Amino acid sequence: MPRRAILAVFLVPAVLCAAWTVIAGKDVNWDLLNYHYYLPYELVGGRLGLDFFAASGQSYLNPLGYLPFYFMVSSGWHALAASAVLAIAHSAALALTYLIARRVFADLPAPARALFSLLGAAMAAATSVWWSMVGASFLDPLLVPLVLAAVLELIEPGAQPVRRAALAGALLGAACALKYSNAVYAIAAFPLVLVVPGIGAAGRLRAVLCYAGSGLAAVALLAGPWHAMLWREFGNPVFPMLNAWFQSPHALPTNLVGGRFAPGELADAAAFPFRMALLDRSLYSETFAPDFRFAALAIAAIALAATSLLRRSPGARRLHGTDWRLVAFFGIAGVLWLVTSANARYGLAVLLLAGVLLARLAERLLSQATARVALALLLAAQLAASVVAAHPRWYLAEPWSRHWLPYAPPERAQREPALYLSIEILPMAVVAPFLHPDSAFVNFRGQHSLPSDSPRLVALLERYRGRVRVLGRGLELDAGRPPRQEVAVYDATLRRIGLRVDPDDCFSIPWRRDDEDALSRAANRVALGRTAMEPLSVASCALRPQPRDPADAQAEARASALFDRIEKACPGVFRGQTAVTEPLGGGWSRNYSAMDLRLETQAGRVVANRYYRGRNILDLGALGDWERGTPPLPAQCAGGGG
Repeated sequence: MPRRAILAVFLVPAVLCAAWTVIAGKDVNWDLLNYHYYLPYELVGGRLGLDFFAASGQSYLNPLGYLPFYFMVSSGWHALAASAVLAIAHSAALALTYLIARRVFADLPAPARALFSLLGAAMAAATSVWWSMVGASFLDPLLVPLVLAAVLELIEPGAQPVRRAALAGALLGAACALKYSNAVYAIAAFPLVLVVPGIGAAGRLRAVLCYAGSGLAAVALLAGPWHAMLWREFGNPVFPMLNAWFQSPHALPTNLVGGRFAPGELADAAAFPFRMALLDRSLYSETFAPDFRFAALAIAAIALAATSLLRRSPGARRLHGTDWRLVAFFGIAGVLWLVTSANARYGLAVLLLAGVLLARLAERLLSQATARVALALLLAAQLAASVVAAHPRWYLAEPWSRHWLPYAPPERAQREPALYLSIEILPMAVVAPFLHPDSAFVNFRGQHSLPSDSPRLVALLERYRGRVRVLGRGLELDAGRPPRQEVAVYDATLRRIGLRVDPDDCFSIPWRRDDEDALSRAANRVALGRTAMEPLSVASCALRPQPRDPADAQAEARASALFDRIEKACPGVFRGQTAVTEPLGGGWSRNYSAMDLRLETQAGRVVANRYYRGRNILDLGALGDWERGTPPLPAQCAGGGG
């Protein structure tokens, strides 16, 4: 391609993405409030030895990829400028998708090649999952260009295949180092390196070695230092994951598994492309993201396979070598994505490449004129569904403002160091950089609750004795005092460590929109104007000692022993996981956040509550039967899940 054409390929998506981020509004997604801003602060501030699970289990992910966002925001960049820079970086994925499409349609005459490449890129970009993250703090759209650049290198190696393999390995290694879920793409690309066409066995071996070597070097460079720090601090280089193997005393001895979106049965996996077309929020994304393209792709693949078998001409309308290489990568990556997570954000490369493959299959299956019409109609339907059902941001958006995070902490919070405990599912670790730098932060109860005798927690409570506070959105103050019912909820949780809320010693950390500057006002005239539907301000109250009732501690111990027995008796439900025993209403519970499952005692019975997908309740039997050791086990205990 001429240089001007290549410049246009990257410039047009950059302009589109920058314009879109203005229209979509300022992103304040859940993960940003939890760990996107906290992680780089933890790294830059050297807080690994001070805080403890401040952002729950995500506190110990590799923070390196979030540094650009952190430095822009913490340096005082205007929120719109920071978002535009991110959007331009994200836009490279669309440019690379178009270049992949050009490789795929290289056998067509120039006008048809250009048109179908554009249709393929447009169809790729038609997933609302992509647009909801453009210009936001998510790492996925920042790293997917690395994956797509590697695919571009491998689907048609051409000259210097060994060099291309090494470059692809480095790109995918970097993507894996910065976000572990990208490992599925590194695995999916390996067969493409293994069967590089046009070179002998020795050349293929060099390609494989260069691919693996450059990938490992990238991982060592970008992730090695962080894992070494985790090993030094906790005795587990991937803390708190894989702790059943590393046995760090600072986390439960379990290997965390994720099961929120992954299909449980083969039939579920087969139906997955068709269910994606429905308004099913819990299928593969936390947001509404209906996608007709995968159902069309599945139908087109079956139809093309059938027609290829019926046609006698061996070369007519069949897929070529480059097509098959892309199909192989897409198929392997898609299967691995489904098996490991089926999370829309983790499968962003699959979602984008689906559009290119759909355009190619349509062109192979139909006449060019019919294919153009069919793709245009499907594209229109997909865009209409996205506009009607999908949110422009990942659930939370705010009007544009001078600062991305306009928190205004009181002078006291900046002057007095304290130990801040959070007990909500969203720890709001985003506020940590705004408080005294010697303050410490712990998410005591949340996605991954902590045992009351955790060594690091016990040490922090002793170090900050008399300066321990609770932090959360639920303590929203009215006339300087938190709601009485919220105080009761907090006290019920904090009784495990002998503390209670002091409602007479509280302050707020308000979210104050600073959107009166000229740039914010101009942007908000065209922005969609939606406001976050959740509170963004937090409050903090002092904690006072409250000796625990010995009878309550004994009841917890009995419940823990009972729950241990249930976990061992029902491997099909709990899959080797364990959790902390906590009070729930008048009973007890364990929360397995990676599986969206909670073990509860309710009205004399024990139930497994899968609360994310439609509140599916599995009755595990009478509490008395479990206490006597004679429960009739449901079939799911030995089967494939709850």
